[in-house]
Amino acid sequence: MKNIISIAIVFVVDLVAIFISLWSAHHFWEVFSQKSVDYYTCNMLIYAIVIITLASEKIYTHRLDFWEETRLTLRGLMLGMVIVLSVLALMDTILRYDQMVIITAFIIMAVLIPTLKRIIKTRLFYIGLWRREAEMCGQDETLLAEIFSNPYLGYVHSDQSHAQTLFVNTMGISPQELQIKLDSALREKKEVLFIPFLQSYIFSNANIIELSNARKNLIVLENRLLKPMNIWIKKVWDLFLSLLLLPLLLLIFGVIVLLIKREEPKGTIFFRQKRMGQNGQEFLCYKFRSMRENSEAVLRDYLEKHPEEVTNYETYHKYKNDPRITKIGALLRKTSLDEVPQIINVLKGEMSLIGPRPYMPNEKEKIGERVDMVLAVKPGVTGLWQVSGRSEVDFHSRVDMDVWYTRNWNLWLDLVILIKTVKVVLLKNGAH
Repeated sequence: MKNIISIAIVFVVDLVAIFISLWSAHHFWEVFSQKSVDYYTCNMLIYAIVIITLASEKIYTHRLDFWEETRLTLRGLMLGMVIVLSVLALMDTILRYDQMVIITAFIIMAVLIPTLKRIIKTRLFYIGLWRREAEMCGQDETLLAEIFSNPYLGYVHSDQSHAQTLFVNTMGISPQELQIKLDSALREKKEVLFIPFLQSYIFSNANIIELSNARKNLIVLENRLLKPMNIWIKKVWDLFLSLLLLPLLLLIFGVIVLLIKREEPKGTIFFRQKRMGQNGQEFLCYKFRSMRENSEAVLRDYLEKHPEEVTNYETYHKYKNDPRITKIGALLRKTSLDEVPQIINVLKGEMSLIGPRPYMPNEKEKIGERVDMVLAVKPGVTGLWQVSGRSEVDFHSRVDMDVWYTRNWNLWLDLVILIKTVKVVLLKNGAH
């Protein structure tokens, strides 16, 4: 019953969002529109098409992560807009400026529907409505934390056998045990979520081929960022985003230069360091200088007094308390703003805005056998490692993230990483 009430509330909120979007779009174009606001806000055809296209993406029947649900919502809205414009055109009831009203309304919906849905689902979770008890078969602390600390998903951990949802983690379970567990769960549970053994691929975008006679499924996997077409798309995407962000970055650039010069007037602005680019080609990576000019001498004295920092560097490739960092440098590093000059590397074609971490040449051996995969694409100014609590992520976990990114790349993933990067900068802390 709680689930039905929650879905009903979410459904009503979507209707309200559609109304607000149509009303706002009409008032934006009111001077040019030849139709009254009621033509849009009371047009049941528009509401029906939007709701049906969202429902076709299983928005109301499945519990999804916010970013995945937003992706499906945007896809549904894109299809809905095309259908609405086509139907109204066939009915000869839409004129040039009315088309702009409809397009503007859908743009507003693309922002308003996910935003309101995030707010309402979170509130419903905390009052106890948007909650579903779930068991976990197989231990994975990271997975447990991700699933059961996400109010948008709404699952709460239960040790009771009456829970109607079961997560089956294949790690540590033999194929025979897994088959028995699934057979039993599918009889007793309303919902069984199967977590595959291979966790380094996104299966939601994979093609599944059914072999009816053999009663088997073939899952088509590929290294998405190594496909020629995707490489070309990412180059265009990088150029577009770089030009779009350039005015803002130049403003930030100027402010930071002034702050650096204020603290150390005679110091340099940039720090340049050799990094490995695509196919292992070395290039000079630009950053704002965040260390003192006599940094090596300062560090040498510090390590003699704090030998434990050597161990920390071997694990995380950074010092916990680095004495070389200036006051403005500490702020720049905390917010990742020290990496703003890497836009120069992007414009020179040496880096991407989003991609694997730019590794130093002396880290090549430590990357190990996956070095060819990591260096197959251009490194990024930001990436998964930066929006996943980078100060707490060890070196090998970063490599895992970079390999995962290369295998599963898509434009939506880049957009999500970019949005999360902005969040990291604004909150001035490690990402989550």
